Amino acid sequence: MTGHPDAAVQRASAFVHAIVWAEHTTLWDLLSDDGRAAALSVAMRNGLDRVVAGRMRDDLADPVERERFLQQLVGGLRRDLRSVELTELTLGECSTASDGSVAVELLTPSQLPGTDAWPAGRLVLSCDTDRGWVVDRLEPRLAGP
Repeated sequence: MTGHPDAAVQRASAFVHAIVWAEHTTLWDLLSDDGRAAALSVAMRNGLDRVVAGRMRDDLADPVERERFLQQLVGGLRRDLRSVELTELTLGECSTASDGSVAVELLTPSQLPGTDAWPAGRLVLSCDTDRGWVVDRLEPRLAGP
């Protein structure tokens, strides 16, 4: 995997922006194949029909199916981050793993004296040869420090 980590941070920022403003098609575009597979797996566990999931995976879903699924995806990601004010999320440290993936910390402002922000989670991205940096997963942190 190749790609400059600064570009990964830009993609992470775009992903957070898409969650905040419910830009569901942008979210789908920014997900890696693994990220899409994980989203579809969760959706199937929550009742999404396997046939519809297959059409989503293969980019063959009709517009109504696609819209409904993507709106639910946004809702699920927002629920994952329910312990923080979405519009106040900022990006923190970026670290590169041995496999070339990049983790970008998500921070939320702290009300505690002496603490500016605490981790709200992180986004893990990988570099796709055709699409550049894409999001593999969101790892939320559901409690404060």
